[in-house]
Amino acid sequence: MANNSLSLCSFNCRSFKSSLPSVHSLCCQHDIVLLQEHWLIPNDLHLLNNVHADFMSIGLSAVDLSSDILVGRPYGSTAILFRKSIASCIKIVDSIEFRIKGIQVDTDIGPLLLLNVYMPTNYGDDASLESYIDCLSKLHVLMVESDAIHTLIVGDFNCSVGSRFFPDFVKFASDNNLLTSDLLRLNDVVTYINDDGSKMSWIDHILSSIAVDNIIPSNGIKVLNDIIVSDHRPLSFNVQCTVGCYSRATATANGEYIMEPQWSNCDDATL
Repeated sequence: MANNSLSLCSFNCRSFKSSLPSVHSLCCQHDIVLLQEHWLIPNDLHLLNNVHADFMSIGLSAVDLSSDILVGRPYGSTAILFRKSIASCIKIVDSIEFRIKGIQVDTDIGPLLLLNVYMPTNYGDDASLESYIDCLSKLHVLMVESDAIHTLIVGDFNCSVGSRFFPDFVKFASDNNLLTSDLLRLNDVVTYINDDGSKMSWIDHILSSIAVDNIIPSNGIKVLNDIIVSDHRPLSFNVQCTVGCYSRATATANGEYIMEPQWSNCDDATL
């Protein structure tokens, strides 16, 4: 992790096992890697911890093994990989929805809620739209229940400008005071290309609180077109903040925040 900069990457890898070298490469370049469609069953989630010696992980599978009958399909699911050096400043956000995995990161701008999402695909039917809206509702609940000051929601939103789900995507962002940080900084990029190259779209996005968007550099978001093991391209970005033991914040009269270091979580290196 560079000084005063948190480097993140979102990647729909379309099978973790087949994209392992690419995921390892992304870990080498970033502090936090958000994966969608890792396709792992619950018994294989431990493999996420073996990607890189400096990383640990949390993940959810789309498959239910609680009974003797395998329920669900292995496709889909989400995971977050993060550097061990910042693990003490990360709290796992509880979620039973395999499409959403989250953490809360203590930073010098206040606690940051980071949600990784793999939104439902549009199949043109009512059920698809209902599933999409339901997933947005679950994201909203996680935001409401969190004590974080700031929010980042990143991942495969399965919608592009003008697509069927885009109005609901924009309304969700507006209702929750989030900005579409990637759409504000990039032009005419492609994050999804089907296998025969006949369809391309921009469906991977970054939603952020206003204060977080303000510390993403104008050139701080890019699509990594050299990673081609999946039908998606990784979305890489930087947030100009420092991860540290700052889990409490007190609001002043003018609405600003005074950070109060949580000394019990600090070690000699922090001090």
